[in-house]
Amino acid sequence: MKKIIFGKCYAFSGDESLEPMLAESLELYADAGDREPEVNIRIGHAASTHTPSSINPKVHKTFAHGMLTSFPRVDVYWERTGDGRLEVEAVIKPRRGIRRTVHKLMSMEYPRGAETFEQILHEFVLVPSVYFFKDVVPIHAASVTIAGGACLLAGTGGAGKSSAMLALRRNEDVGFVSDDIVIMSDTARVNGNMAWPKIYGYNCIGNAMKSEILAGRGWIDRAHFNIKNHLNSASVRRKMSPDRLYRRVEPASAPLTRVYYVVREDVPEIRVSALGLTDAVDMTIAVISAEYSVFHDHLYWEEYNALATARPAMLTMAEVTANWRRVLTASFATVGCFKISVPFEVEHAVYQDRVSDLVVADMTAQP
Repeated sequence: MKKIIFGKCYAFSGDESLEPMLAESLELYADAGDREPEVNIRIGHAASTHTPSSINPKVHKTFAHGMLTSFPRVDVYWERTGDGRLEVEAVIKPRRGIRRTVHKLMSMEYPRGAETFEQILHEFVLVPSVYFFKDVVPIHAASVTIAGGACLLAGTGGAGKSSAMLALRRNEDVGFVSDDIVIMSDTARVNGNMAWPKIYGYNCIGNAMKSEILAGRGWIDRAHFNIKNHLNSASVRRKMSPDRLYRRVEPASAPLTRVYYVVREDVPEIRVSALGLTDAVDMTIAVISAEYSVFHDHLYWEEYNALATARPAMLTMAEVTANWRRVLTASFATVGCFKISVPFEVEHAVYQDRVSDLVVADMTAQP
């Protein structure tokens, strides 16, 4: 299977048992046809044999031509070939028996198998893979297209990006690009990220969203949602494929035209102000650095192992950050950057209506 993801050709292979979930996770991306792959990804339950040159700490291994990053649900081996391709091997660590059941009940999502697989694939394999390319940068933002251009709704977790996105889906001119992480090229094009949007309990207040996200789910799943939602609407969420939520999805790319940073601060009402280029770039780097710190730790460990063994590091955080700054500065300089200031306490429906109206009006007013 070959797909165009984040503007590059990804080839996939792996265990036959995982093929249905892989196909479902990648369904919305365009087929790559005869294009040569830039990234080869193998996904399975057993790892190939690789002999490390150093292991410091236990969750990070350095090899002659690559490194292994270990996470609770997946181990990922990264290697650069002589012709510049990225070779990736992801080994899924399945949970079984009572441990799996307890984890599902404690989880805020009560996830299905395909949902868990899709999240692992995007968060620990696909998004980190862009770190190894100099022409793209990940941004912690939701994104939609309006009037042919893409806008970013950026900010920290809990700022209201997803809530604004769900309000925007009511507009028939809006196309889905990404719910959480955007991959932007150095030509200021925003690539679609078809990871499934996360919908929280508070997103279901006063609308029919609850019926949508619980459709087809079992009684335990529904009870899990209702109980957690009653206790704390921020503690429960579900996922839906973006093509079920939006009239149109944009799996390829669209030109960036606006950047909106959603910021909770001490203001009397929702308002919009200009955001300087330097601040927009620094804020973007700060947020993605915090959101992906679990992967960044491995880059620091990779540098440590390289220094300790007098070997070249596969990739360092300093190289990544310098590249991000270059790409972001060049791309953000060509578009409008704004801050949407939101009071600490504001009614959810009021927030959704106000922000979606602001974004649509601004995007459609552009020449």
